[in-house]
Amino acid sequence: MGYSYSHKNPSQPFDQTASDQSAETWITDRAWVCGSVGAVSVIVCAIWFNATEALAKGVVVMGHQLTQTPVQTLLSALLITTGAMLLTEVIRLYLRNPRNFIAVSPLLKSGRYVTFMATALGNYLAYLGLFWLVVVFFQWAGEYGYQRNAPYYQPWFTFLDLAFSAYLWGGLPYVCLTRALKHDPQADDNDPPILVAKLFTAIKSFLLREKKTVTAAEQRHKKAIRALLVKLFFAPLMTVFFFDQFPHLVNNVDYLLNTIPALIADQRYTHQQFNTDFFNLSITLIFSIDIALAWCGYVVSSRWVDNRTHSAEPTLLGWVVCLCCYPPFQMFLGLYFAAPGEREVLRFDNQWLITAFTGMMVLSYLVYMASTLWFGVRFSNLTHRGIIRTGPYAIVRHPAYASKNFAWWCVMFPAILYNVVYTGIHIAIAQTLGLLIMTGFYYLRATTEERHLSADPRYRSYCQTVKYRFIPGVL
Repeated sequence: MGYSYSHKNPSQPFDQTASDQSAETWITDRAWVCGSVGAVSVIVCAIWFNATEALAKGVVVMGHQLTQTPVQTLLSALLITTGAMLLTEVIRLYLRNPRNFIAVSPLLKSGRYVTFMATALGNYLAYLGLFWLVVVFFQWAGEYGYQRNAPYYQPWFTFLDLAFSAYLWGGLPYVCLTRALKHDPQADDNDPPILVAKLFTAIKSFLLREKKTVTAAEQRHKKAIRALLVKLFFAPLMTVFFFDQFPHLVNNVDYLLNTIPALIADQRYTHQQFNTDFFNLSITLIFSIDIALAWCGYVVSSRWVDNRTHSAEPTLLGWVVCLCCYPPFQMFLGLYFAAPGEREVLRFDNQWLITAFTGMMVLSYLVYMASTLWFGVRFSNLTHRGIIRTGPYAIVRHPAYASKNFAWWCVMFPAILYNVVYTGIHIAIAQTLGLLIMTGFYYLRATTEERHLSADPRYRSYCQTVKYRFIPGVL
């Protein structure tokens, strides 16, 4: 995953002044403020939706029906969380440096208003065309099942329709406002519509076998195109992942506030039930928050929150080991199937052992969630959006990978030992191999990320400060 850093102009060298470095550290190392607001927003939405039965009745505010269907209601939770995070980040960046927060376009300063409007209109239309191409791609890509009306990715298509309509009507004012008040020539050159035009030009040159020298600008364009591909892959996944988790979180609010107290009052709440509830409630809460924060990072890139991508993973190996950890590729390779399921730990007879193993798993997943939270609006796999040096990243360089794998071993390896006794050594060996393969993929993800990020001297400096990848003082 990316590491938070902010560099206004990637074409410029990294050796900035001490004051610039101090300001940059302030931006990235306190991105957790924005992430914390997002986490609280998810919890508030869950409590609100439970209290108002929003999943069944829709979201109603001051007598106005804002959503009609469960899909719209769940999308509203994502949009509320993202909106809260973006507003927090805008305020935070403004308070950091109010004098330089606004950069007026030279075209407006020189009175060239017609040129400014023509440029903004062209950019808006190019974005609209690119957006349309993205919608068409997802509608025709068989994996997403649009043509056969498959239900799994329907939330993503609902969001695409909503986002396209929003940009159709609100995109031009946004482009004008952004280009007027957040002038950045480098960002203009890396706008996705320009990048797509460059991509088609590169394809034409390749097909015609035209030889030419690759410029520094073209290298930046390639990086930005890869970053766009990252968004196109992960944004749909995060959308459907959230739809898998958040409804359970909403329902768990009532279970936690009403059902559990009633069972305790009737003295019918057993240790076994506690273990099951602890497992289910914790997983749902942690991953609802984690996915919502990640969704914001994948969907939104804006000059206003300074979360644009500096570079994306340049190697095939880096992409392969990352994508193999996500659908549909993990299914093709059998990952997450060869290893035992996390819930198998609940099969133990000794409830205190289950409590201990589940407790370690939950603590590990909390670290995993915190690793996402510390990015704020800058989270993304396969990209360099900066370097974070605080929180869990001040202890090890890959806290998310370390904690996720430790959580797996806490609940899966005891299940393997259980199978040695009750099922047979052959199944246990196969499950151990599956677990080792999963861990191996995350090790490769860490090493390929470090190779990518080490092109930035600041990351190399960070590695000298934080010496261990996964386990402090060991590895």
